[in-house]
Amino acid sequence: MGTEQAARWSWLTGGWAGFVLALLVGAATYAVWLAWDNENYDDAALGAYQGPYRPMQVVGCGLTFVVVTALLALRWPPLAVAAGSAVGFWLFWTIQAGSSDETGLFLVGSILLFPVLAAGSGLASGIGFVLRRRWRRTTRSRQSGTGDRR
Repeated sequence: MGTEQAARWSWLTGGWAGFVLALLVGAATYAVWLAWDNENYDDAALGAYQGPYRPMQVVGCGLTFVVVTALLALRWPPLAVAAGSAVGFWLFWTIQAGSSDETGLFLVGSILLFPVLAAGSGLASGIGFVLRRRWRRTTRSRQSGTGDRR
């Protein structure tokens, strides 16, 4: 097997592994933060009926999604990680929303949710990729004893 073919095979297997792992982690992020809360609540401070998610749930979910996606991109190809985490979260959300919606409006939410997830996971995996490159550059320069000269 040639070097080019080995590199392609390595990316392909690593890319699929990263995609599948990110898919599972994206779905798990939704499950842990949002899937269990399906009821609206009365917000006394606003004097309105809200829901089903409380603001801190959404903030925690978003932060978890970004951090976990960036961490996965430290190891696996960022495009595979971004796609996997976005699809995993989106698919789980869409299935759950569709199972409890009688109006069909979950489709609108699903259509609006996917580009936001894609942008967020793309940005997060890009951050992870940049951190990985910097870490590797720093590690190589320390091993060669040259330091980081710019």
